[in-house]
Amino acid sequence: MARRYLRAVSAVATVGLLAALATACGGDDGSAARATARAYVAAWTRGDDAKAARLTDSPEQARTTLTEAREGLSVTTVAARLGTVATPKDGRTVAPLQVRLHLRGLGEWGYSTELRLHQTGDGDNKKWVVAWSPAVVHPDLTAATRLSRSRELPPRAPVLGGDGKPLMAEHPVVEIGIEPRRLTDPKRAYAELARLEVDTTALAARVAAARPDHFVTVITLRREDFARSERRLRAVPGLLFRDGSRTLAPSPTFARAVLGAVRPATKESLAKAGPLATAADEVGASGLQQAFQEQLAGTPSGEVRLVQRSDGTVAKVLHAFVGKAGTPVRTTLDRRTQQAAETALAKAKAPAALVAVRPSTGEVLAAANAPADNAYNRAFLGRYPPGSTFKVVSATALLRSGMKADQPVACPKSVTVEGKKFSNYDDLGALGTVPFAKDFAMSCNTAFIGATRSLPRDALSKAAAAYGVGQQWDLGVGAFSGSVPTAASAVEQAADTIGQGKVLMSPLAMAVVAAGVASGKPRPPVLVTDDQAAAATAPPALDVAGTLRSLMVQTVRGGTARVLALPGAAVGGKTGTAEYGTDSPPRHRAWMVGFRGDLAFAVLVEDGESGSKTAGPIARAFLQAVT
Repeated sequence: MARRYLRAVSAVATVGLLAALATACGGDDGSAARATARAYVAAWTRGDDAKAARLTDSPEQARTTLTEAREGLSVTTVAARLGTVATPKDGRTVAPLQVRLHLRGLGEWGYSTELRLHQTGDGDNKKWVVAWSPAVVHPDLTAATRLSRSRELPPRAPVLGGDGKPLMAEHPVVEIGIEPRRLTDPKRAYAELARLEVDTTALAARVAAARPDHFVTVITLRREDFARSERRLRAVPGLLFRDGSRTLAPSPTFARAVLGAVRPATKESLAKAGPLATAADEVGASGLQQAFQEQLAGTPSGEVRLVQRSDGTVAKVLHAFVGKAGTPVRTTLDRRTQQAAETALAKAKAPAALVAVRPSTGEVLAAANAPADNAYNRAFLGRYPPGSTFKVVSATALLRSGMKADQPVACPKSVTVEGKKFSNYDDLGALGTVPFAKDFAMSCNTAFIGATRSLPRDALSKAAAAYGVGQQWDLGVGAFSGSVPTAASAVEQAADTIGQGKVLMSPLAMAVVAAGVASGKPRPPVLVTDDQAAAATAPPALDVAGTLRSLMVQTVRGGTARVLALPGAAVGGKTGTAEYGTDSPPRHRAWMVGFRGDLAFAVLVEDGESGSKTAGPIARAFLQAVT
């Protein structure tokens, strides 16, 4: 609506000004007065207070008042509709004015005022001007008052876990800063701050560039973390401390890449924070906190006030903005499962991820990343060749084509496809002609490549699609559901079959595949939910799920995933080792996927020895902690 006002006023003002120039001032029929009124409104609405002021009979006072009102209320846009300008009488006229101001961080405020105009000058020098008074800005404004505003944010709503309890909530913190003029022993101060892993070289440069009385922010610590160093820090001259609160997870690394963080607004985060956020706010900077910023933050309350210039007291509240509390975002994350995933992943010596999914619902129970202090969510967004874990999908295609678990399939040491040689990984060598179940358990590349030669080129793509690979998943945050394009050649199909080629998967996508096998009904993953069931409609059944479960259980009992053999409920698993890079021998990405009861998981380590030796122990530690 504001833009329509502005366009209408600007267009009409141009026409009016041209008409005014063509009108003799002595015999004014009102067109010149209308032109002045329209020109004033046009200048004010486009933010040109100086030009608007020049159309009044007190330009300096008008400009001061207009600018003061704009700044005091943090006006971002002005929209105004000029009513009918009355027929001039005795060189005077009046016009009603409907005004709508948009106040930064609060919203729109509308009211009515009026423009009074009169003629000045004599003869050919006559002209119409706005009779200036503060009431032109607002009818209650006088020379003794000014316009002011207040704004208050409601408490930020929490992010909840699957049990309905907060995973992220307001937590007491201490902000540590330096006042340069009080820093009498910089060497001691920087030595203490270095123990908190502060980049003291960069800090020293910021302190040197700051005003002597400025508060230079250093680091913000949880109150309990600050307490461990409080006595030493408070003894350092020049260090200052401010108590406050931040929206935080149970620990600094807990599901950080998924839950996200709340930070002082930056240009980038403010652009995504919604129309009522301001640069002075703390807003969601990543993850769910950013994706659901407006829901979690709610809306601010505030007032437009008429304030006495003499003592700053509020003379009148002209308008009240009623705020609204934020509403919680409920996730499916399980605190215990997430903690188990993070503890297990802490053993990784390279960037890694672990995702856990509940097969019966598709609910994401855990999503952990290593290094844990990195905001990149490789668990959801990573795009990696899945290696032999993809044989779960390849086996799906083969079983659907008529393959039986006990059907003999040759497993030679190597096989050549259109001149391209493929070999078995590590020291597997040749198994000979053995049941397909053993080929799966021992992860025989050549057996799978030989068996899939007779399949249509799109067989793997269709099998992957049965698990939801390639679909658009709505998790509230970004996620890669995988990509399995139709093979363009026999060589590409051979490579795709063993999880190399052009096949790409995320840890989340492979966890969803394992969950589909475990439940027999592949479901899209769910991260953000409500009190209703996560899945409203039952997905189609996977007709070969029973055989796949058996194959994966056998892989744990006597195959490459023996590291997952644990007492109690049966564990199903599949290892994967994907080559990458140009090194000789090549480097490997290590995978392990599997299930136990109503829990499915995927582990990826970006640089490891193999799925069984690198990802396997992490998966084992996770299962031991959570089941």
